Amino acid sequence: MRLVIACLIPCLNLLPVAPAQDDSQPKPLPADPAPAQEPGEEVVPEGEEAAGEELAALEAAAKKDAEEEKARLAKAAAERESAVGEKHPSLTTGKGRTYKKVVIKGVDEVGVKITHEYGTARIKFEELPEEFQTRFGYDPSRAQEFLSREKDLEAARARASIAALRANAGLPSSSPSRPGSTKPRTTKPKITKPKTTKAKTTKPIGAAPSAPSNNVEIQPMMARIAELEQVVEKLRPEAEALDDKASEIEDDAFKGIGGAGGDPKVSQKKLTEAKSWRTKAEAVYSKINTARSEIRQLKRKIKLIERSSKDK
Repeated sequence: MRLVIACLIPCLNLLPVAPAQDDSQPKPLPADPAPAQEPGEEVVPEGEEAAGEELAALEAAAKKDAEEEKARLAKAAAERESAVGEKHPSLTTGKGRTYKKVVIKGVDEVGVKITHEYGTARIKFEELPEEFQTRFGYDPSRAQEFLSREKDLEAARARASIAALRANAGLPSSSPSRPGSTKPRTTKPKITKPKTTKAKTTKPIGAAPSAPSNNVEIQPMMARIAELEQVVEKLRPEAEALDDKASEIEDDAFKGIGGAGGDPKVSQKKLTEAKSWRTKAEAVYSKINTARSEIRQLKRKIKLIERSSKDK
């Protein structure tokens, strides 16, 4: 008997012991089973899904607006084309001006081109009734851009026409209002007043007013320099006035060139007159340059005389 008990005790130690259960604690509820995910399906977070829906809605609205704008522009283009030849008994602008017997000749971004009982006109959209603005698709920003581009093109055509005509006339391609770059006075040396080289400025302070031995040679030169400088001061305004006159007549010869319509022409008569005035100006500038050249030579001689007197 003792032998049987001894064999049973080790077997009992090997058996698992279940923990004691407390009936006072509630039992946990079983968790809901996770929804089955299809193979290859990506789970999108809730916030990201909402942002994607908002983006899609905005893109759809933008696409719709673009299609509506495209349709509006197409309709406006068709209205502009069909309006050519359209007749109106009268047309009153926002400024109160009335045109009678109006015929529409064309419509662009800026306004409407018409003929009336007294001629032609171009009425801007901002001056037209609202029904015309809506019908022809008026856009202020596009109108301003179109008008600016039109002005630039007109100015470029005018410059090209004038350059070609000036080249045919044997003149420089550019036509500044005051062609100072071609005037001889731009190369003129600066005038140095003779007071800096007069003998009196080289006298020692406090010395007696006795002149050096070579003063007799210098004085006539100084008098000649003063005389020449007076000539230069008198001739310079005269030369500039002649040159300005030539420039004005030359510019007037090309006035109106490059405008829309017509065959641009230059006044050869005015060009000949301008050339005559330019020749007179160059003759006066030549006298000025001759006087300045003599002044420089006299000043060099004076310096040599003064230097030699100091060496003695």
